[in-house]
Amino acid sequence: MEETKKFKNPPLIESVFELFFQSSDWNPAIPGIYYSKVNSTYPIITQSTGGLGIALGPQGVQIGSGHNQLTQFKSSDNSSIIQLSNNLLTVNKLPKYNGWKSYKKMILDAVDNLSETLDVQAINRIGLRAVNKIDVKAHDLVNFKESFNVYPKIPEGVANDFNSLQLNYETPFPNNEVLAIKFTTVRKEQGYNAPVIFTLHYAKLSSLEMNSIEKWLDKAHMKLHSAFNSIITTGKKKEFDNEQ
Repeated sequence: MEETKKFKNPPLIESVFELFFQSSDWNPAIPGIYYSKVNSTYPIITQSTGGLGIALGPQGVQIGSGHNQLTQFKSSDNSSIIQLSNNLLTVNKLPKYNGWKSYKKMILDAVDNLSETLDVQAINRIGLRAVNKIDVKAHDLVNFKESFNVYPKIPEGVANDFNSLQLNYETPFPNNEVLAIKFTTVRKEQGYNAPVIFTLHYAKLSSLEMNSIEKWLDKAHMKLHSAFNSIITTGKKKEFDNEQ
């Protein structure tokens, strides 16, 4: 697989793998059985009602909350998290992110443990998300364009500064796959003058064979990398390579 650029100070704040599956083997003991396989790496276990739902509808990719019992398995430093319900597996990585090779191994190990715990009869959807937080210095069009090659068009006579902004873009790919891009401004916080949450999400919204997951992951990772590289300006990327 092609090597991707590694920044000294990447803006990535969370990576998320999502696998929606079908199985007739689910029962209340499954989370405990799964925990027995992962507890050396994910010793903290909690449960809650929730989860994520992803669907492709008239308004594009819709991401919302679910209502299934969700079990979380966390590393001791809370930087690595597996979430499991009766139709969903996620693998979340928070900083420090140690690169794609390490994260992909986390995902594949989590999927292997799922296969050993349940008879996964089908994969309905699969997705990979990268959530970035990027400081644009001020929430106005001039500074937004200095950081991103995708930006809103503001009509003449309207001020170029904004209190808040949400920008969504989705493009289809063959085999019922889609790339979703989202920009959301958030309030000033420590270390950020004008932060923007920049999310990239590549998903296959149809079935996939279990033995094709690794190949699909590499493709999805390259799609996200290519989109990031195209959307972030050259000047902003240079900032990510500065030593802190």
